[in-house]
Order: sequence, then structure tokens, then C-alpha cells
Amino acid sequence: MKKENMKFEDKIKTLEKTINELESGEVDLEESIKKYTEAMKLVQECDKQLKEIEEQVSKIVLEDGTEQDFSIEKEENTLD
Repeated sequence: MKKENMKFEDKIKTLEKTINELESGEVDLEESIKKYTEAMKLVQECDKQLKEIEEQVSKIVLEDGTEQDFSIEKEENTLD
């Protein structure tokens, strides 16, 4: 399966596996560079996918079918 067609969860699992391989120290330098480069591409894909999902979820559909931005205002805790 091509990485572009991988599910988000599969990309994360691949990243975890790659990180473990790199941290083990058992991969030679050339292979480490290759794995690092592939991992960074996956990170960029995951980041892009998360941003797209965030945009979708940040909108709510009103009863009349129109979309509205959704945001939760955070209250600031102040000590009086």
C-alpha cells in the first residue's frame, strides 16, 4: 500500500516503528537517513490531515443547514 493511501492510524504506527528502529541504534547511517526522511514525510502528511479534520470539526451545521464557525471561549481563572 502506498503511503499516500494509508489511513492516519497506519501512518502513526509506521512512525512509531521507525522511531523505535532509529532509537535502537542498530540501523546504519545511510539507512537511518532514509528512514528519517520517510518519517518526516509521514509527519507532514499527518499534520496536513489533522489540520483538514480540524477545519471540518470546527464548523457546526445550524438547523437551517448553514454552517457556522464553532469555538469555545475559554474562561480565564482570576483570583480575586
